[in-house]
Amino acid sequence: MAKSNAGTGRKVGVYYSIGNPDKKPNDTDYKRLGMIRGKSRGVNWNTIDVTADTSEDGTTESMVTTKEKTVSFDGISRGDDIQTQSALLDHIESPSQDTDGQPYAWIKIVNPTINRVIEGCYLLSSLTEEYPYDDVCTWSIEGTSAGNVTRTVIPEVGSRKA
Repeated sequence: MAKSNAGTGRKVGVYYSIGNPDKKPNDTDYKRLGMIRGKSRGVNWNTIDVTADTSEDGTTESMVTTKEKTVSFDGISRGDDIQTQSALLDHIESPSQDTDGQPYAWIKIVNPTINRVIEGCYLLSSLTEEYPYDDVCTWSIEGTSAGNVTRTVIPEVGSRKA
């Protein structure tokens, strides 16, 4: 049987550090956001219509102006991971003056499937928590970039010599 090189979301790690967009955290400042089920990121280009009376064949013409980068995560609340979840969820609900009263957090997504690390500060503007009677407690967050988001190659681990 041929080995598939398709990946699953289980391999993707998400980390966060509460802080303002103007101060990138150190790698040691990040905490793992555990018990995630869904991890999404997106890029949307905002466009403007530049159609004019000289547009060929009366076809609409557009150009991009700015882009918006988004993230969303959802997961369950269980076990020791509740502690790292709680700190972020509390911050989204009641941001401190440390972040100027804004729900900013640096997010780092480590995705070995595509060999990339996505890192940037996001304004986490949506929080939902659910506590059903007969199922697990769940949460979800959504955010929009609050500055530049980088996409870099995961550095290769040096080979060991015997």
